[in-house]
Amino acid sequence: MGLRRFFSLRRREKEVFSFIDRQLGLTIAAVEHLNASLGYLKTHDFEAFERNYSEIDLLEKKADDVHRSTVDRICEGAFFGGIREDLLNLLEKVDNIADSAKDSAKTLMLRRLDNSLVNCLFEDDSLIDFMSNCLKAVMKLRDVINGLEKGRDFAFEHIRALEEYEEKADELKMQVLKRAFERADEFNVLSLLQLQDFMNIADNIADNAEDASDIVLILITKGYS
Repeated sequence: MGLRRFFSLRRREKEVFSFIDRQLGLTIAAVEHLNASLGYLKTHDFEAFERNYSEIDLLEKKADDVHRSTVDRICEGAFFGGIREDLLNLLEKVDNIADSAKDSAKTLMLRRLDNSLVNCLFEDDSLIDFMSNCLKAVMKLRDVINGLEKGRDFAFEHIRALEEYEEKADELKMQVLKRAFERADEFNVLSLLQLQDFMNIADNIADNAEDASDIVLILITKGYS
């Protein structure tokens, strides 16, 4: 029995899931723009980076508006028995992903990183691959949520893939930071601290996607009980 079938979705419930998907769509777009920002960083095009940040900011605000609307709909009246809090927690994790995309980009808006540090970052593809895995984790979360009606096996398969993306992002984050800090005497201290903040906040994208998938597991458990 699929999760959605178990809950016998009425119009209200279908509407809520459509809003969750809309929030995720805007969130993914924000992470995609953050991913594109690395290209501008690599070429030292700070003006393009600023313009792209404005797009991330706009997408985050739109996602936040959808988040608030969805919370209102969940709190309005009767909903799935016993899972209202789980859905609110899920929405909060998705909101945190968009916030992390915006906040990580903001750390690089404070001041320009040293050119020498930027060049170091792009000596290989570790940073680009890191952001790519963060993006893939969020996209996989959307697959998990939209595929709930396909059953637990489908959900488990995609959740495992999401976890692999999160683990790879963690590994790549450490590679980027290790290389930069091993050569710390070559770079400005403030630039190194900016980089550290950026990596830690951006890593929250994949972390929150994994946390959201844990909530989906709770929903599946309740749906199949």
